[in-house]
Amino acid sequence: MRRLLLSLAAFAIWVGITVFTAAVPEGGTITLADLVTKGVNWSIAGAGAFLLVLVLWQGWRDVGLDRPVSLAAVRLSWLPLLYIVAGLGLAIALGLPPVGVQLLVLLNSLLVGLSEELMFRGVLLQGFRGLLALWPAVLLTSLMFGAVHSLNVFVTGDLGPALIQSVAAFLSGLFFIALRLRTGSLWPPILVHGLWDFTTFSIGLAGGGLSDAGGADTAPSGAVSVFLPILLVLPNAIYGLWLMRNLGRSEGGAAR
Repeated sequence: MRRLLLSLAAFAIWVGITVFTAAVPEGGTITLADLVTKGVNWSIAGAGAFLLVLVLWQGWRDVGLDRPVSLAAVRLSWLPLLYIVAGLGLAIALGLPPVGVQLLVLLNSLLVGLSEELMFRGVLLQGFRGLLALWPAVLLTSLMFGAVHSLNVFVTGDLGPALIQSVAAFLSGLFFIALRLRTGSLWPPILVHGLWDFTTFSIGLAGGGLSDAGGADTAPSGAVSVFLPILLVLPNAIYGLWLMRNLGRSEGGAAR
């Protein structure tokens, strides 16, 4: 119980750092694209650093940061990797922004991957697994991952896309947690999450566009159908459920 309470307290602090310390203009809002192109996103970096300090302080070796990325993880990630390769090809065809902008987007996307995966598929998942069977822990973690993205309304000022983000994030989270459980490592979902975000931001910025591009859990805006983000990540969610089909009641299985 102590582990879970500490994990939930860490979640509350993490939300405060991530959402409410974002560099939003006073009295205004900012697009998610601006958050990853105008400089290092220090709110995300700070939230990730807070979690790393907590994990080291508590000695939580079971979050998966000490496990290396294996070739099996690459094999299990084939579906989102196909999306990533195709998306980067599209972004290149449309015309990428300057190299400096691309590097900022890549850095910030990887910071998001580290921070969110460590929070949800690391700290929270293991906190829940101390008291619950595997599937309730998976469901609660994924629901919280989805729900927290609705708080982006405080950054962007746009409720509709924030709610769509929540649904898409829940679906994406099912694959990320499957990859975490099947490999025993947090690094594969961190890398896939970061590269997915980088790819979708790159598409949104391609051709000189500055649309509110999103990541694994972000909805495009404008004329694009509101259902497109959900439809895009739905195959990943189904694949994630398939990967977890034979996992035991309380333990994740290594990739085979």
